[in-house]
Amino acid sequence: MTRALFAAVALLALATPAVAQQQQVGTAASVVGEVNLTNAVITRPQRVALGRRLSWGDQIRTGHGAQMQILLLDRTTFGVGPRSTLRIDRYVYDPAASRSLAATLLEGALRFLSGRQASGNSADIDTPSGRIGIRGTALDMLVGEHARAIARNEPAVGGGNNASEREATLVVLRGPGTAGGLTPGLADVTAAGVTVRLDRPGMAAFIPRNGAPPIGPFQISDAGLGRIIDRVSATVERANDGSLLGDILPVAAGVAAVVGVAVLTDGDGDGRQTVTTPNDVPNSTVGGPNSPTAPPN
Repeated sequence: MTRALFAAVALLALATPAVAQQQQVGTAASVVGEVNLTNAVITRPQRVALGRRLSWGDQIRTGHGAQMQILLLDRTTFGVGPRSTLRIDRYVYDPAASRSLAATLLEGALRFLSGRQASGNSADIDTPSGRIGIRGTALDMLVGEHARAIARNEPAVGGGNNASEREATLVVLRGPGTAGGLTPGLADVTAAGVTVRLDRPGMAAFIPRNGAPPIGPFQISDAGLGRIIDRVSATVERANDGSLLGDILPVAAGVAAVVGVAVLTDGDGDGRQTVTTPNDVPNSTVGGPNSPTAPPN
């Protein structure tokens, strides 16, 4: 290999992560308070404005009392609560086929609402202690001190005295989550080689710490559900009766309608949006902090 060719290859290898950063996955559909963004290129926190386009590798951090709603190209939504950190690790979307999504919730509160229904859709959310695999549903998730505090009062958890203040993860299935239908869906919560399945609204699982298996599934108490909603309701309006249809679906549909078709387009004109990994392989898997292929924080 000539010196010039070697230099060109080296330059391309170094540039690949930056190129991947430019691949858009969605937009900031709602921003309240101080919300900052960093990635491999933007290393100093940058304020996020309403309508900002988001890309693979972006890490979002909300401040005290802040909130954000992210609308992805397939109308999947992330409702990010106060004092939360979320990273978009991978997003591959083909409107004619399926969507593959991987993200990491490092801390705080998150509401996930699945978007357009397709048989091949998949979504994985990593936390410091486990992984949540989601298929066509809506769920609420807490990581950190609030997850530990709420789980401690759940009879099925048994006190949770050995739970980590930073790694504890609490997941609750809220029910149908597809914007175009009422598919019940499910969530698989995996940690320490053990998987528990949440397949009915109100079912929950709790991971006390990294290296511990999940506890569950169990029915979340009314008090526990209320406290979870309080942590994420700043992002998605809460219905007076706490019902799923009033709590989640109309809001997601409203956001999609307001943001409109402009968000659901790509630069190629063929309707296909693919976000590549650092190795420029569209379908490769990039996990969270527990994965050897995870992007650096």
